[in-house]
Amino acid sequence: MDKKSKKSIVFQQVCSGIALAIILLLLFQAKDFIVAAVSGKDTYDVRLVEEDTLENHQQVYRLYKNNEDYGDVDYNLYSLLDDNGNTDYRYCHLIQSARSLAFCVILGAMMLVVIVMVMSTSKGTPFTHKNANRIRPIGVLQFGLAIVPGLVKFLMTFFRFDYVSTPLTMEGFYMFVIGFAIMVIAQVFDYGVKLQEDIDSIA
Repeated sequence: MDKKSKKSIVFQQVCSGIALAIILLLLFQAKDFIVAAVSGKDTYDVRLVEEDTLENHQQVYRLYKNNEDYGDVDYNLYSLLDDNGNTDYRYCHLIQSARSLAFCVILGAMMLVVIVMVMSTSKGTPFTHKNANRIRPIGVLQFGLAIVPGLVKFLMTFFRFDYVSTPLTMEGFYMFVIGFAIMVIAQVFDYGVKLQEDIDSIA
């Protein structure tokens, strides 16, 4: 086996490992969502505790499930009230889990397309119409990354609580800009493939 073939095998193994890690992350997020969906309403609780690891022993809000510490939370996200003036910590956690799951699904799809593109370069030049066509879905998924997680959070909050806010963040703006840049790159990539084909036909 020559050196090039060995590099190709190692490269494919690395890509397979990345794909497996993405699948495991998606399964973990899906498990967290399902557990929150089937849990009882009184399973979750939010408590104000003193954090010893922080300077000045700052007090932070932490989420607990069956008295098991789930970590720090933003209390603004867990203090939403329904028509009766009550909150539902389980549903608030379900909202966050659904948002994270949507984010991971889209990000995973993007990474899988990138892996397919990268693996195709081991068989020859990356400048092909197939790869040019693969870049466009990455741009569309990037737009989805900027919209879908926030939309999931908005809809789930809207159907359960009185107060719904959809603040525009710089993070969302950056995601839109990145999505637009990817679409431009796809167009340039496709044009470059056509130029390469013209040059090859002349040569």
